[in-house]
Amino acid sequence: MDPFVLRNIFRSRRPSQLTLSQLKQLSNQFNLSAEEIQSWYQHFILCYPYGYVSFQEFLVYLKHLNVDRKNQQYQLPKSLIKQLFYTLDLNKDRELNFEEFFQFNFLINQGTDQDKLKFILTIHDRHSSYYARQEIADIFKMLFGLLNISKQTNELSERINMILTSSNMNNNATKICWDTFCTYILNQSSSFQILLSNQLDTENVD
Repeated sequence: MDPFVLRNIFRSRRPSQLTLSQLKQLSNQFNLSAEEIQSWYQHFILCYPYGYVSFQEFLVYLKHLNVDRKNQQYQLPKSLIKQLFYTLDLNKDRELNFEEFFQFNFLINQGTDQDKLKFILTIHDRHSSYYARQEIADIFKMLFGLLNISKQTNELSERINMILTSSNMNNNATKICWDTFCTYILNQSSSFQILLSNQLDTENVD
């Protein structure tokens, strides 16, 4: 066997430490000390020694996350998890590096409900999928559960129906484009608030 090939087989794949520039950037971005960022990174490397999270590892991570929170009813379909993974993969290398994975975890644990909903609405659908209105409601329920949004999900179907009515997308015979629906909510502050408000207000829908 070629010595070069043999050498690469046994070469350690342990990732390098974060640079000072990366530590400073992440510290400023998340308002954490460099020591806290370093501690998160060491835990990340312990769990993912190659320095990245593959899609299969991400599937396992989400499953454990839901089990730990007793949210088994919010298990996402694999097609939706793919869209979530591709949205988190900012550099499009089909892996989640520390920064990408940490940003997602920080959002789940310390993000506001507003930040979490904005993230949901920016999950990119690579295939421009269309869903029935109940499927749209179910997707939001699953994502609310995953991201630990404090809003109760039992009224989500009604709230989404209100938004569909105000947007003229309420034809029961017509499936709804995920991207179109999310873009509409992002551009309509009243629709955004309907999904997070403590009580329904049918008079203030655009």
